[in-house]
Amino acid sequence: MVKPIGVCVGEPSTREVDFISSEIIQLGDYVELEYEGYKVLGFVKEIKRVNKSLTEDLEPEDVEHLKTLIGKNSFFWGKISLLGDVDKKMFIPRIPPEPGTNIFRASKETLQKVFGKNDDRKIHIGHLLTREDVDVFIDIDSIVSRHLAILAVTGGGKSNTVSVILEGMLDKFGTILVFDMHGEYVNFDYRRNGKPCVRRIDLELNPTRLSYHEFRLFANVDDSAYIQDRYLRRAFKITVEEIQNGQISASNFWGRLLGELYRFLEEEPKDYQKSIIGIISKVEDMKDLYANLFNLLQTPIVDQIEFGKLNVIDLSHVDEKIADIVVSHVLRNILEKRKAHVRNETGGLEFPVFMILEEAHILASSTINTKSRYWISRIAREGRKFGLGLCLVTQRPKALDSNALSQANNMIILRLVEPGDQRHVQQASESLSSDLVDQLPSLNVGEALIMGKMIPVPALVKIKLARSKKGGNDISAVSEWKKYKESTQISEKDLSSFLELGDTEF
Repeated sequence: MVKPIGVCVGEPSTREVDFISSEIIQLGDYVELEYEGYKVLGFVKEIKRVNKSLTEDLEPEDVEHLKTLIGKNSFFWGKISLLGDVDKKMFIPRIPPEPGTNIFRASKETLQKVFGKNDDRKIHIGHLLTREDVDVFIDIDSIVSRHLAILAVTGGGKSNTVSVILEGMLDKFGTILVFDMHGEYVNFDYRRNGKPCVRRIDLELNPTRLSYHEFRLFANVDDSAYIQDRYLRRAFKITVEEIQNGQISASNFWGRLLGELYRFLEEEPKDYQKSIIGIISKVEDMKDLYANLFNLLQTPIVDQIEFGKLNVIDLSHVDEKIADIVVSHVLRNILEKRKAHVRNETGGLEFPVFMILEEAHILASSTINTKSRYWISRIAREGRKFGLGLCLVTQRPKALDSNALSQANNMIILRLVEPGDQRHVQQASESLSSDLVDQLPSLNVGEALIMGKMIPVPALVKIKLARSKKGGNDISAVSEWKKYKESTQISEKDLSSFLELGDTEF
């Protein structure tokens, strides 16, 4: 017969009960209560160790004397959140348990019912923090349709967590697009049947495939320069239309664009010539400055995405302004092409895509109106209807746009210490209670609070180690210094030998 580990005390409610126990119980443990015909799963959200004999009013010498008399025995007092009946779709009874109701440690079988098993729709993410024998699985469809946020301090385990999810999705032939801000995933070594499944997409844009507003950003023409904007818009529209109609080849884009601007310079009134000269200079500067970025023969980035692979756009060698333009351009195109496919139009993207945005607080800033922020919000709102999922990854949650964060109905929150970050995350999530927020500073590296549609109940989880991660680790400064010192010592030795040889010869 299973022995109870504690009893309910005080005034239980339908959502929460106080309990006492003489057994060792950990924060985050799962327990079961049987009452009114239900078998309800509970989560230990608060725990204290109490010894009534040793009160705060005692003097230190009295405490030491009492210890010798009564020993060090104590009991546990805490609070349990009632999650629901596992066999009845997590239904929470409308009647609270009676004081004195026995509390049992949740069985492995019960927890396995809750946290699932491996199948073609789930990812094995790790095991329960307090129960190493219970694996935790998260639902892929819920991740893609309801989006995901991965949040933690620097070094908290974000990169490993992302890698575990990548591996799990690729195992199921998932199609993933990573906007790689630091070049961490370019060398991601995942193989399926011995064949690499990582596709590096070269960061090259065809200027004829840009929208005018995107092109204008590269030309550094802002809203206040309305005269320059007017002439650039006309020249760009004429040039692109002639390319689309086959009147000129795409390779003549720059010559035709500048030729049209020079025509305006000759024909327009003198009052406008200064502005036209200014826009000509900006276009020439843009052509030279982004020579390595623009390729007039390149197919659109979205058309280069390969099914069943990890597609990586390496943004590590461009600044934040260019990264913002590129990400907004790709997000806009991928949403349009998925819509086209769903509507049975030609040229659409035929398969769903899960997109991971590293440094999401830069792309969807809470303070700066970036171009990406608009399209991130659009896809967060509309993406589930078109098979587009987002994963926002950041170590600065409070700098992330709250609207974008609130659209992520799934969260993996690793260690968060800064109160401002904790408040920002709690405000963006309806299901993140203050009790769960209190757990975040105490998490160790690789430990996470997982919650949302992808998992039946919130859980504290030890994230497993990824097999394929090849980047993102901290550089050891000591090791690098040592290697450099050894290499310079060899050079100095060679130089010394050379000089000694020279002295001998002369």
